[in-house]
Amino acid sequence: MIFKGVCTALVTPFTKSGEVDYMSLKKLIEYQIDGKVNAILILGTTGESANIEEKERENIITFAKSLLPDDIKLIVGTGSNNFKRAVNQTLQAKALGADCALVVTPYYNKCTQNGLVEFYKKLCNQTKFPIIVYNVPSRTGVNVLPQSMQKLSKLKYICGLKEANGDIGHILEMFDLLKDFPIYSGNDNLNYLFYKLGAKGCISVASNAYPKLLSSGYKTKSLKYHQKLYKMSKLLFVETNPIPIKYVLSQMGLVQNELRLPLTKLEGLHKQVLQSEMKLLEGEN
Repeated sequence: MIFKGVCTALVTPFTKSGEVDYMSLKKLIEYQIDGKVNAILILGTTGESANIEEKERENIITFAKSLLPDDIKLIVGTGSNNFKRAVNQTLQAKALGADCALVVTPYYNKCTQNGLVEFYKKLCNQTKFPIIVYNVPSRTGVNVLPQSMQKLSKLKYICGLKEANGDIGHILEMFDLLKDFPIYSGNDNLNYLFYKLGAKGCISVASNAYPKLLSSGYKTKSLKYHQKLYKMSKLLFVETNPIPIKYVLSQMGLVQNELRLPLTKLEGLHKQVLQSEMKLLEGEN
């Protein structure tokens, strides 16, 4: 198990000219350290990994690694529907000192369950590096069935599951079949349910802005922390992630509200709703 507790799925800040904003990235990482998170995920979905160039990947990984203390794990998103690219990106993360890779299920190709198992099995064999499987069928069009995950959990380098399938029956079956295997909540609005079922933590979008609240929620397993953040965790998906969280972070002065196409800035009505909820959470983090 790579970590227990809260892992922030970090945004990638950009300047107005479209370059990676390393000053804001430093500020954001220091904010996470101060917020007592247990791990940081870079170059995931929230980090707009699909729009990050190869040289940028190397620089971002190296930069993040240089800022993190030893007790906060660095996880790098290395998934792709191109197997060779997934291998190369995982080996890059390994070479640059990351602790683990988060590998999303192959998307668009729409492989079978057997294809999923073979993908991860060969990825493990060729990289020999810890991997957390990321199941997010709403984005990929592919769902890891509990029986398939049970097979994957027996592989030497598979060390966790980020589960972002919101179907309660699916979640319950996962926990039933994977009793001693690390499962992490991939949906902030379901964190409390996951903790009560025995999850080892969460990989969170909301903790970009509210790391202390998320950390307290995991440590105490208290419903009150979940209730405080429940509405915000839903609002952060009022438009495609990471559009809303980047707006929230820009309002907090942590990053600029800049994204790379095809993502565009948050619409006006949604800004008002998020601002109202941010006011309710002022002083909570």
